[in-house]
Amino acid sequence: MAERKRFPEETWNSIVPIVSSAFSMDDSRSERLRANTTAKLIAAIPFLAGCREPERTALAHLGTYVIAGCESGEAVFDHKATDNYDVLARLATIASFEGGDPAIIARGMKLLASIIIRGYQRDIASDQAKGLYNPVGAGAWNADQELASLASAIASIEDAEMDAIVGGAVKGSWWMKA
Repeated sequence: MAERKRFPEETWNSIVPIVSSAFSMDDSRSERLRANTTAKLIAAIPFLAGCREPERTALAHLGTYVIAGCESGEAVFDHKATDNYDVLARLATIASFEGGDPAIIARGMKLLASIIIRGYQRDIASDQAKGLYNPVGAGAWNADQELASLASAIASIEDAEMDAIVGGAVKGSWWMKA
């Protein structure tokens, strides 16, 4: 008998319409959200960790994620030099969990940080052209060192279901906008 998933596809497919409705997303934007690996990981973490009220936490965190990706929310949520103290700093607003396995939560958050850093690597030139602060481009972070440290921590905590959700997203990842 197959092992029961902690975050089955049906759960993700029930969360997407709630977020889509709350943010008045059209069908195209809703489908982009459904296909967004980063968003799916954000929603999955409280389920995978066995948190209390995982759906409530997933929706709250996804709401923040959607706002952060909107043009009007970017100025508030974009990286600032004051965030350089920790690669997890920008994730603080989606790092609140009721109960759950702290190791699984930490693994998920470190995967998200890896996604963000890869995005900074990819966007150095475009961020500079737009006048946006980029900690990798500014030399505040050594992306290779940060990613190696995160990869080591991620590898120390196994979670095949989380790995299946992110797939290859971390290798060529991006902090996708919903």
